[in-house]
Amino acid sequence: MNALTVFIFYYSCVHSFRLTSSFGDCFRAHNAVGRNLYVEKFSSPNIVRSPLRMSSTYEEIKQKSVLSAFSDTYVPIQRLWVPRPGKFSIIAFLTHFGDFNAWEYSQKLLHYIGNFTANEIELSVIGIGTVEGAREFSRETEFPIERIYVDQEGNLHKQLGFSGGFGEKLPINPYLKLLPMLAGIGSPGTIQEVLRGYKGDRNADAAWISTNLRLVNASEFDVIGKSGQRPFELATLRLQNMIPIIQKWSTLSPPNKSLITQQGGTLIFKDKELVYLYKDLGILKYTPIEEVLKIVLKT
Repeated sequence: MNALTVFIFYYSCVHSFRLTSSFGDCFRAHNAVGRNLYVEKFSSPNIVRSPLRMSSTYEEIKQKSVLSAFSDTYVPIQRLWVPRPGKFSIIAFLTHFGDFNAWEYSQKLLHYIGNFTANEIELSVIGIGTVEGAREFSRETEFPIERIYVDQEGNLHKQLGFSGGFGEKLPINPYLKLLPMLAGIGSPGTIQEVLRGYKGDRNADAAWISTNLRLVNASEFDVIGKSGQRPFELATLRLQNMIPIIQKWSTLSPPNKSLITQQGGTLIFKDKELVYLYKDLGILKYTPIEEVLKIVLKT
């Protein structure tokens, strides 16, 4: 628990201070290497197309098994969805169940789950940890338990090439590996995303925040503005998420603490064809929901 306390303290410090320019140069030099993203039909400079990877992924993973959080039994990946001509299936690989990425990304998916159902789009999430942790995660986030699966040791995450985080193979305490990631090393964009939670984003859709915010009424932010993501709105949701994560860390986090830096990603299939594969960049830099919606809902 001492290591977790250090993590939370440092996380709070990162929220409060900007890095010096020399420190930032160091981070940028590190982050210039190995941004592992594979997606289709998007033009971001961080994106690389890999047709071979796209065509082979279904066959690679269909026989792999994950634990159902609902039944506590192993289920082959291919049973998570029924391939149908012209129909989409979203498989979201979360980080561990006590991680900010897992909570925030799931809250976004939950906001749109009605749209997915109405359009016959299947959705499943696979997180790292235990069935007990997955069930607690479901209770806290209200994400449907029947859609949650568990990759206990992150083996499937690793097979798909999702980042292991900073210093993946360094023989040091995994909590210490979180510190540079919180500062942007091995986690490009984290500092900017933290600050965005405080300063707001006029161009962002904040409806998903209102859906999930319980710490305060979202209408309290109307005094600041009524459109976009208002200042402190996202930061408040992140604080709301942090409270149960700290309180229930021992349940939510994986027994194998080396997995607390393991990142996730998202696969979208159209029938059996993989049309989108995103590999998360790091802390608070998970799959952009806008890209997911653009593919499956044509928004």
